[in-house]
Amino acid sequence: MPPSMIRIAIAALFALLALAGAQQSAIADKPVDSKKEPSIAELEAESQKAYQEKNWVKLYSTNMKLHKRRPYTPEYMTEIIRAAAAIDRRRTAYHFMLMMQQQGLSYDMNAIEETAGMRGSEAYDYINKLMLEAGQPAGEGEWYMDVPVLPRDLGDVAWDETRQRFLVGTRNDGRILSVSDDGKVELLLQADEENGLWSIEGLAVDAGSNSLWVASSATPDFAGFTPADANRAGLYRFELDSLKPSGRYNLAADGLPHSLGSIAVASDGTVYVIDRAVPMVYRKTADSDKLEHFVALPGFVALTDVSVTPDNSRLFVSDAVMGILLVDPLGGTSALLEGPETLNQYGIYGVDYVPGALVITQSGISPQRLMRLELDAAGAAVEMVKPMAIALEGFDWPGVGTLRGDNLYYFANQGTGSGDKQAKMMVTPLDAGGEITQPDMRLFEESLEQQEPQ
Repeated sequence: MPPSMIRIAIAALFALLALAGAQQSAIADKPVDSKKEPSIAELEAESQKAYQEKNWVKLYSTNMKLHKRRPYTPEYMTEIIRAAAAIDRRRTAYHFMLMMQQQGLSYDMNAIEETAGMRGSEAYDYINKLMLEAGQPAGEGEWYMDVPVLPRDLGDVAWDETRQRFLVGTRNDGRILSVSDDGKVELLLQADEENGLWSIEGLAVDAGSNSLWVASSATPDFAGFTPADANRAGLYRFELDSLKPSGRYNLAADGLPHSLGSIAVASDGTVYVIDRAVPMVYRKTADSDKLEHFVALPGFVALTDVSVTPDNSRLFVSDAVMGILLVDPLGGTSALLEGPETLNQYGIYGVDYVPGALVITQSGISPQRLMRLELDAAGAAVEMVKPMAIALEGFDWPGVGTLRGDNLYYFANQGTGSGDKQAKMMVTPLDAGGEITQPDMRLFEESLEQQEPQ
């Protein structure tokens, strides 16, 4: 997780209690009552202690609790495998290895010392081989161009059909750049006292209403940050053709940390924007002059992106830990997005709605990948998981992206350790890849029945 997101997640923990009951919402993952059930942090501390003391039974039970609360987290699954192997509960170890393999995850179980007693069996070697193969490059994606922006300084990117250019927002100096297909860069806007912008963390183009929507926050990443600006943030509207300021919707000065991020716009003019510091979705309707609380998410810890269907019937909010929240804006309900066993929603950085499907970028997972999630007829659950691009050359935390025609354009090197001086844009067709094909598991099952302890 990038350092800026880590800081935001930590700040969010202190802000949650102040929000309780203050917003209209249907909360998908309610806060844990500390009197009844330990927190995630407490369970993780127990897990670390159990590992250090080689208390495998405790390690197993603690990580089973963590897995139940956050089922997509690979770390919890690998710790369950470690503990199960250590206490010779091989069927449990194989169950979680198979689960991870079916979700397309690639982790070498040989790196876990406690699996030594399982190695050499046909069942173990077969499933571990499949997991390693899952990390091999696959799918479609190619370099498109370099953009002279430090990868860590990228805030967001959007495609502007009217200019036939990409718009790129930056964090450090609050710039909005236009970038042509040949790599030519032009400065459109920059934060100053007149426009009141800070770091640019969200961009959305709504050509139908001649609008450029910008989410901006005064964060320490901004070069002009001052303590007096701390916690200030707002949603801005500029006329798309002239870039003339035409609306500013500030968050109330409530003393909480704020970091407005990704923006989604429905065809009726409704604008949604996420607040990564206080897990929250804000909304501005077309006939309102206010940015209002819409959905509070105290169970979420690392909001990353938001997307909406054109008819405003479904809102999709991604979290790097919890997965995707599906919100019905009209019915006022929400629930975590469900799907088949092959779906793992950990580490999602970006989510985009395309007709009948979601396209997601998963950077905080191994392997890093782009996936297409085919939705059911109601658009309420995932029916099929299709890998589009997996572990391609150049992938170093694929980050912000934008739809353009039948392709997803995205920056591939937003990794925290990247020493690159320029952001590398890649492109992947929306129809890339195919349905996950499960391997022949007869060998695994036969070996498990004949050779492995019960």
